This record gives sequence, C-alpha cells and structure tokens, in this order.
Amino acid sequence: MKFKMRKLNGKKTIMPILIAGLLLGACDQIVQGSSNSDSTTTSSEQASASSSVSDESNDATTDTYGTYEDEDLETSYVSEEAQTITLSDDGTEAADGVTVDGSTVTITQAGTYIIEGSLSDGQLQVSVGAEDKVNLIFNGVTINNEDGPTVYITEGEKVVATLASGTTNTLTDGTSYTLATDETEPDATFYSKADLVINGDGKLVVEGNYSNGIRSKDDLILVSGEYEVTAVNNALKGKDTVAILDGTYNLTTAQGDGIQANNEEDADSGNVYIDGGTYNINSGRDGIQAVTELAVQNADITIQTADGSTSTDIDTAESYKGLKATGTVEISSGMLNLNTAADGIHANSAISILGGEMAIASGDDGIHADEALTISDGTIDIQESYEGIESSVIQIEGGDISVVASDDGLNAGGGSDTETTTGTFGEDSFAGGQMGGGMDVDESKQLIITGGTLVVDSEGDGLDSNGTVDMSGGVVIINGTTTGGNGSLDYGSSFNITGGTLIAAGTSDMAQNASEGSQVSLGITYDTTQEANELISLLDEDGNVVVSFTPTKSYSHVVISSPDLITGTYTLVSGGENDGEESNGLYEGGTVTNGTELADLSVTDTITNLTSSGETATGMMGGGQPRQPAQ
Repeated sequence: MKFKMRKLNGKKTIMPILIAGLLLGACDQIVQGSSNSDSTTTSSEQASASSSVSDESNDATTDTYGTYEDEDLETSYVSEEAQTITLSDDGTEAADGVTVDGSTVTITQAGTYIIEGSLSDGQLQVSVGAEDKVNLIFNGVTINNEDGPTVYITEGEKVVATLASGTTNTLTDGTSYTLATDETEPDATFYSKADLVINGDGKLVVEGNYSNGIRSKDDLILVSGEYEVTAVNNALKGKDTVAILDGTYNLTTAQGDGIQANNEEDADSGNVYIDGGTYNINSGRDGIQAVTELAVQNADITIQTADGSTSTDIDTAESYKGLKATGTVEISSGMLNLNTAADGIHANSAISILGGEMAIASGDDGIHADEALTISDGTIDIQESYEGIESSVIQIEGGDISVVASDDGLNAGGGSDTETTTGTFGEDSFAGGQMGGGMDVDESKQLIITGGTLVVDSEGDGLDSNGTVDMSGGVVIINGTTTGGNGSLDYGSSFNITGGTLIAAGTSDMAQNASEGSQVSLGITYDTTQEANELISLLDEDGNVVVSFTPTKSYSHVVISSPDLITGTYTLVSGGENDGEESNGLYEGGTVTNGTELADLSVTDTITNLTSSGETATGMMGGGQPRQPAQ
C-alpha cells in the first residue's frame, strides 16, 4: 500500500538548484545596510536579468513540495522606484503612500519600501487594496510595540519582506494586546491577513511575548534568511500553507508549536512543506504540525518537545510530537534528530518515508500512523521509544532501520499485549492486544516486509501483528524480551515467509515460529536460558556456515529463516568465534571455531520446530497455530 503526496496545482514549481542560483545572484543586488535609497544601485537591467533566470526555471522537472513564485524569490529592486521610511521616536516623516499617526506608520499604496530606523513603542502597518502587492526591504529595523503587533498587515494580496544582506532586524511585542471587544486577533508580533513571503539573507529576530511570533492568515512562505523566533505560543504559523525553501531557523516556544498550519475548513489547505533549511526547534508542544499534509526534503531538522523523551512534568491532554499531521506525512530526504515527549513522527492517516536519515528518541511511539506506514528507503535509528513503529498496516520495502522499544518493536494493530497501561499518552486510535499474549484477530492489520534491514531490541514483542505478517525479502534481526509474556514474533492470524533472512531470539514461553511459507523457517527451543553475546550457528553437513548470529540478550528460543536454509540435516553450535564479516550480530560466511556442538537438527518441513537436543518441540504457539490466550 503506497500513498502519494498531493501536489498543489495552478502554480509553477521551481527546481531547487535553479532557485539557489537565483537567490545567490539576487542577494548580491539587495541593499547592503545603506540608509540612503539613492545609493542603492540595483538597475532595471539587473532586475531584468534576474527575471530571465526565473523564467528558465519554468522548464524544471524536479518539483518542490511548496510553491514558490518568481516574485517570492526576487530580492532585488529598482532604487528609483523604492520609497525609504526611516522610523524614529522623534517622528517618522510621511511620504507618498505613507501616513503617520503618532508612532503608527501605515503604508497605503502598493510599491517597494525600504524600512530602517527604530520605534521603541510603535507599529508598522500595511493597509492597501485587496489586490495590491507590497515589497518591504528590512534594512536594519528595530520595532517594539507594548500592546500589539510590531508589523501588522491588515489588507493586501501579498507582502514580500526582504531581509537586507548584513542586517539584523528585531521585532518585539508586549505581554498584552489592546484588542476590540470580543476579538482575539491580531495575536502575533509579525501578523498578516495577506499572503506573507520573507526572503533575503539578513537576520530576523522576533520575540512573541503575547502569543505567536510570525503569523499569516493565508500563506506563509519563507524563502531564505536567518530567523531567531521565541514565542509564548507558535513560532511560525500559517493558515493555508507554510512553505519553506531554505534558511536557518532557531525556534523556541513555551506553550505552542515550532511551525504550524491550521486551516481545518479546506481539505487542500493546512499544509506544511519543508524543502530545505536548517532548523533547531525547542517547542512547548509539537515541533512541526500540519492539519492536512506535512512533507519534508533536503532539510536538517533538530526538534525537542517539552523536556524530550524523558519528560515527566507534562499535560497528557496536550500534544508533544516531533512531526505531526492530521492527514499524511511524507519524508523524502534530509536529516532529522527528534527528541520528543510523545511520538517522534505521527500521522492520523498515513506516513511515507522515501529516504533521509533519522535519529529518534521518543517518550511514546517512535513513528506512528493510524492507517498505513510505508518505509521505502532511508536510515532510521529509533534509539528510545515505548513502541517503535506502529500502524494498522506497516510495509517495509527498504532502508536501514534500528528500533529500541520498551514494549513492541513493530506493532500492526496497536496497544500493548502485556501491560495494563500503555505509553505516556495512552492508547492510540485502535485497540491493542489482550493480556498474556492473546489477541482479537483482525486480518486488516498487516505487517509486510519486502526489503531493507530491520534490527529490533524490544522488551515487549519484537514483531506484533493483530492480523498477518508477510515476509518476502530483507533482513530482520530481533533481540526480544528476556521476561515472560512476550514473544519475538507475535501474530494473530498467520506469518507467511517466502524470502529474506529472519533471526528472532527471545523467551520460549510465548514463542511463535512462522506459520506457513515456501522458505524454511526453523524454531529452536532451549531447555535452559542461553547467555547473551554467545554465538549461535547452524552448519550444514559439510561444515559450512549457514547462519551464525550473536544475540545481544539472553534467550531460550530462536527462529531462523534464510534462503540458504533448506530441508536437510544441520549441526547446532553454541559459542565460539566466527571470522566472517559481522553486521548487527549476523555474520556473512566465515568459519566457526571453538564452539560446542549441541545436536544434529533434522529439518524436514518448511515450518519446523525442534529442541536444542534435536527433538520435536511440543507446545509451540506457532508452526501453523497462532497463539491462544493464556489460561
């Protein structure tokens, strides 16, 4: 089951490499901290040249998730056409298209305005026609407003704010706003009722002491620049879409999200698209939240929610996830480092991971999707979690995946099979298994493994499906729990194995082998618990290594399946050394020496269950018989 992220229609998308070229060229042309607009030498010829580069990008075949129009990328301007506004507590001069009322400066006409100077308690407003566009060049401006937004865009089609090269621009509000009766907005230091675009390679510092830092009631498009935003509520908030092409973002919130898109009324809105940039987010709630779609590529993202995975003093009715979407999440590339009080990555619908590198420490699930979760490629390291990967349908097609979980490693179906309590934030939207390993069979729950490498270290079940497990490829290594009531494999209906390599070590009391398949799967039950870090090997009749593996935990049962394991007789060897190449405890070839031969094992069927002394195992929960509830 695959899910494709919807693309916005009706607007051109820009090839990232061409965008980067345009930005580098354009940034050389913007104002360099000059307070005299006459000295700004951006010619019409230069502007025309920039336009021609943008036009060439129309033929690009590589899409971004977000939509960035040519005017969003443009950082140059014609100096003769720009109006300079020098803010001052001593009085800001009015000019064409600019009115001044005390410390409130209002732009009333479309055009380009260079903003410089400072106000200790004032406001810059933009109030133009509904179809008018305004370009603001922030040229080292500082604005503080004790009782409202510092920049307030009340009307217009679009405002593009450019952060002039080499400048730092600071916007700060107070802790309370003077609002009209029964009104709750404006509620951000930089607040816009129109589409808001910010570009350039200067710096913007925003302090949201009342509520949000930067907010647009339409689209919020961030193209480039350096941002330092602290806010009581959300740092960056857009209603319809938040799209970020590049830039550096240091976002800190006390009670809100780092980045949020919140339009719940339009099915095509409420999206967050991350196409690049570097992010350091410390959020009091979710790191990045989209009501509909969240898509990430080419970005370096570090997120901590609350106090991270070890958070204790939190409100469990609130949300503290790293990446979160009510709809879908797609990650195609980039680097993510997530330390979260709740799920690392969460979608109420589906998650698709196409690539990227991820390190996740979570106080709840590492990655959770209510409906479907597909991993096609990438490197995923879930270092800490309650349940590692959870969804109704989990499909592993590729990638290098490592999971550490205090309960189940992978769970197709939800909930804990062994605990009367669940993770910090309780059960997800579907029911879990029953106490003692029994479960209500639901064949709509599926775990499908066709490729990749999956290494699981779990204290609950290693692989858990309330329905079926199908494995046709890949490498799966499970170091299961050392205590009773769980199994390295746990399925409700069937486990069909037709390919790949499976090594699953754990306890024997609730052990299951695969139930069916065209590839041999051998379950071995030991009379006594075997020590951790001791080699276990199967040798064929010629003494060649078929499987050689070192479990990291003590165990009394192991399931082994490999394309090299066929019906025949094998020697079970414990301990010793293997001089082959090792990865995740599994050896490729090599020779086993100094081990102890335990028994000759006769494998006669594709699903075979034996004891470590070579006898037929009795009382197995698997081998075609799904486990039954404990009595």
